[in-house]
Amino acid sequence: MREMRFADWIRGARPKTLPLAVAPVITGAAVASVSGVPYDSRFLAVMLLCMGVALFLQIAANFANDYSDGIRGTDEHRDAAGAAGHAADEQAAVRAPTRLVASGVVPRHVLFAAGVNAALACICGLAICALTGYWWFIAVGAASLIAGWCYVGGSHPYGYHYLGEVFVFVFFGLVAACGTMFALSGRVTAGALCAGTANGLVAVAVLCVNNLRDIESDRAHSKHTWMTALGRTWGTVFADALLVAASILAIAQVAGWFVSVPVITAVCVFMCIVQIAACDAISRVDYRRALPLCVLGSLSVSLVFAAAAFLV
Repeated sequence: MREMRFADWIRGARPKTLPLAVAPVITGAAVASVSGVPYDSRFLAVMLLCMGVALFLQIAANFANDYSDGIRGTDEHRDAAGAAGHAADEQAAVRAPTRLVASGVVPRHVLFAAGVNAALACICGLAICALTGYWWFIAVGAASLIAGWCYVGGSHPYGYHYLGEVFVFVFFGLVAACGTMFALSGRVTAGALCAGTANGLVAVAVLCVNNLRDIESDRAHSKHTWMTALGRTWGTVFADALLVAASILAIAQVAGWFVSVPVITAVCVFMCIVQIAACDAISRVDYRRALPLCVLGSLSVSLVFAAAAFLV
């Protein structure tokens, strides 16, 4: 075992995935703006605090997942997973990043890092409650913390029983986007539900890519995901379909806002290019390229809503 260094804090936070936390908050703020909420100092403060909650919760969940998978042994020899399988499995395996506990970091230090970030998320959440008066948000925050821990933590982690994708969709899509809109406007519209769904679908696609990459290791450790159930071929089709559906939803939603056609068309074309590139990378089993493209795809979906809100 070794001590946890600053570089481990950065690596354990998995910074390449953090835009997934920011994207639905941007989306929720954009829909709130379209609904008539003035863009003032309060708007900016609440939006930034919502981003803080989302970011720190995701970082806390990343450390907690590293801890739980590490002590279970799920992360051991991920780079060797599939060595006896076909070429696609081998290519996917060598793309898996090294986890902290599996690489020798003291497990309790990783758990401490999760706790620190969870506490920071709570502080941001309490600030939102104080600014808005919606103290029942504490219950939403508690549910988010529990969901983050129970993903792979505890004696019956839902991430090992086909439910990881469902919870990712709910919390990285609907809860983040609709919660942000409610904090800013005091209501949730059908547009927020549609927009949150679009972000949630991309977040599930990111999880699918992760699980496609780790499919052999997950099967070996009885970690049941939609990808282990579907297999690599149909799992690839499913991940691609999620990205396509997210793009269609985003375009359909902003089309009803009657914004400047040339500008919003350019933004939508950019989003589609990113999603097509992500689909291509997934199909080629190039998960190292697919993951950042999917993350960028989430931001591009939010950019569509943000641009529409600016132009409406």
